[in-house]
Amino acid sequence: MNGFELELFFKNPASKKQKQYEAVRAFVVEKLSAKEIAEKYCYKLSSVYTFIKMAKSGEINFFPETKKGPKQRHFSFEIQKQIFRYRNKNMSHTDICNLLNQKGIQISAQTVSRILVDAGFEKLKRRSNKELGLTVKNKIIPERSENLDFNTLKKFSVDTPVAGIFFFIPYIIETGIIDILQKSPMPSSSVIGTLQACLSMLALKLIGNERLSNMDSYDKEPGLGVFAGLNVLPKNTYMSTYSCLCSTEMILDFQKQIVKNLKHRYPEFYNGNYINLDFHSIPHYGEFSQMEKVWAGAKHKTMKGADTVIAQDAKSNMILYTRADILRKEEADEVMKFVKYWKEISGNVSQTLVFDCKFTKYKVLDTLDDDNVKFITLRKRTKKLIDEILSIDDENWTKVRLDIPKRKYKKVSVFEQNVKLSNCKNEFRQIAIKDHGRENPTLIISNNKNLSIKSILEVYAQRWRVENKLAELVAFFNLNALSSPLMIRIHFDMLWTMIADTLYHIFAQDLRRFENNLAPTIFKKFINIPGRVVYDGNKFIIKIRKRTHTPILKDIVKLQNPITVPWLNNKKLEIIWTP
Repeated sequence: MNGFELELFFKNPASKKQKQYEAVRAFVVEKLSAKEIAEKYCYKLSSVYTFIKMAKSGEINFFPETKKGPKQRHFSFEIQKQIFRYRNKNMSHTDICNLLNQKGIQISAQTVSRILVDAGFEKLKRRSNKELGLTVKNKIIPERSENLDFNTLKKFSVDTPVAGIFFFIPYIIETGIIDILQKSPMPSSSVIGTLQACLSMLALKLIGNERLSNMDSYDKEPGLGVFAGLNVLPKNTYMSTYSCLCSTEMILDFQKQIVKNLKHRYPEFYNGNYINLDFHSIPHYGEFSQMEKVWAGAKHKTMKGADTVIAQDAKSNMILYTRADILRKEEADEVMKFVKYWKEISGNVSQTLVFDCKFTKYKVLDTLDDDNVKFITLRKRTKKLIDEILSIDDENWTKVRLDIPKRKYKKVSVFEQNVKLSNCKNEFRQIAIKDHGRENPTLIISNNKNLSIKSILEVYAQRWRVENKLAELVAFFNLNALSSPLMIRIHFDMLWTMIADTLYHIFAQDLRRFENNLAPTIFKKFINIPGRVVYDGNKFIIKIRKRTHTPILKDIVKLQNPITVPWLNNKKLEIIWTP
């Protein structure tokens, strides 16, 4: 700095503190007026007086001490060694920062980056999503699902969002589903066995998962993987592919074996005198679909979808039969397919079948009657038929009281006669009903001559139970969440929906005062409980905190003793309640 520059340094101070110092000095030493100082240093007059006042009171420090920083970084050499070790594993500075923060070491990503630069590490090359372990949508890629290898399995302790799913394990073993699966020709892969694949699907049904495409919500949960005997649940691609490897014949045969076995083990759930039958249309939203157009009740319109059928025990509400691959031209014959199926299970059809007028055609009623299968259904009404019924004299009608709770019109008028329907050679009972809250009479057709009029009316009036069951399957088991136009996937989905619903029903019988509750309520109060899955090298421990309904669960003997789980290498599984 030469003399000229030094003179400018004092006459035209650059820094704020120096400029204030020169202004106060000019007033004190050079005896300039405040007005002259303000003009010289471009200050307001009031600002000059403020500087002088603060200088006299000592409120302003023109020469603050500069603190000297550390010669080395704040972080110890041990922490820097950890950073170097992580970088040697090709981890970025942000990943290293996150790992250290998780360990309780508070450090910023910028500091990590500076430490790496000072140590001579080069910047990482740009990595692909696969190398980063991310998908295109920036989601973490889960581990590859595979069977648990107990020869190499180490001790672990992991949290799981739905620990209550392990309550079903003793019931799965008790129902014999595992034995049937092991004997069935259901497919498997080199890394995931038949049992593990099917239990994965069952796990998703038990927790009310929406559809196969939403499996990524759970395929990174090792706790749920243990339920199926896997490290983690498989991805949706695997389950979609697996379902397509199962043929229709394979699935229907497996369903028949399951229901036959359950009927033998739990006869009280399958001894009802009536079986409700109904169709359910599952809408499909794909643009390119070969599906037929069906009436989708959930959407109140006709759209492409899959027609399915369900049979339900009217007494216990247990599902007896499901089928998905139904074309419109085959709908009328579906009742005969069920009769054949039920004969293979029970030997005969002693129950009375209950269905509506659109379930089959009149000529099929003749076949049912010839086969000595009892039924109750409705007759389609035409204007001519309605006029004939209304022309019957009032004295020929009989009053009948229906003992149905909460029914508004309990006293109805009935008229019975034998009729021969079109395309039928047999005569059936026809019961006309009026004064029942509807504008036109209702006509019930039946070949069951042993039932009284009152019994027939009450049985058909309670057919709404199958509608409630379908509503439950749609709401909780997400039966309407059709993600593929391939019928085989719908078959597979309905099969495990039926099994999951059955397990919920059997489990509910052990819940005191909750025996008649539906699956959504059971799930909310007893199953949807977070917990911890622990493996100590010898057995699995499920730790669950006590909740409001824990005393009811503790009364279930099956859950209080260690359970030997076949698909976990016959290891013991124990449920422990923690405070």
